[in-house]
Amino acid sequence: MNKFTIEGFAKDCKEAMAIGGNLAEDRRQAACGFLQQTLNNNDLNDIVTALEAAIPEGADIGEMIVHASPELTMMYARVPGRFQSGIHNHTVFACIGQLTGSETSSVYNKTDDGNDLVVTEQLTSETGEVISLPEDAIHHIENPHDSVSSSLHIYGGDFYAVMDDRSLWSYDEHEEMSFSFQGLIKESIKGMKINNNQTGLDEIVKAIPSTKPLIDA
Repeated sequence: MNKFTIEGFAKDCKEAMAIGGNLAEDRRQAACGFLQQTLNNNDLNDIVTALEAAIPEGADIGEMIVHASPELTMMYARVPGRFQSGIHNHTVFACIGQLTGSETSSVYNKTDDGNDLVVTEQLTSETGEVISLPEDAIHHIENPHDSVSSSLHIYGGDFYAVMDDRSLWSYDEHEEMSFSFQGLIKESIKGMKINNNQTGLDEIVKAIPSTKPLIDA
């Protein structure tokens, strides 16, 4: 068993996707299967250690990407206790490998008239598990526990290249807008305020101190 490295994982995952086929669904299954195999065959603490070493101190959510290439993006997600994200899409498929704690993804569909969103499914990844989302998925994530959870999110494309194609939806009115990491943070804070989720607000300030002015506004 080879020691987990970001570079090694990216190389081998891209090879697995190439072997899997040209269809997005085939590539998603291959990527998620390889991610699950990686979690099964490695000490999860070793994976966390390697990912932590790649993240600058005080990083915000946009700085958690540890690898980006045309075929694959890898993002290390440290989700504060009780955090709830804004509603967003990716435009590429996603596989979420849980390293510590758990993470719940609420999946939305557009209504028939396209003017609203409704939750149609909830998926929870527990430690050591992988869940996946197709390229057209709209969702938000939350940490159902008080302690920080961590996961490796992998995506079937280059996040930087598709940024202009991505969307964000307002938490209250479900109004669609252009995506940005700053916008995602703002909508996350708005949603937690609407839900009176003070724990989530307190914990995101601990994780990302630069968010405090947004919370105080």
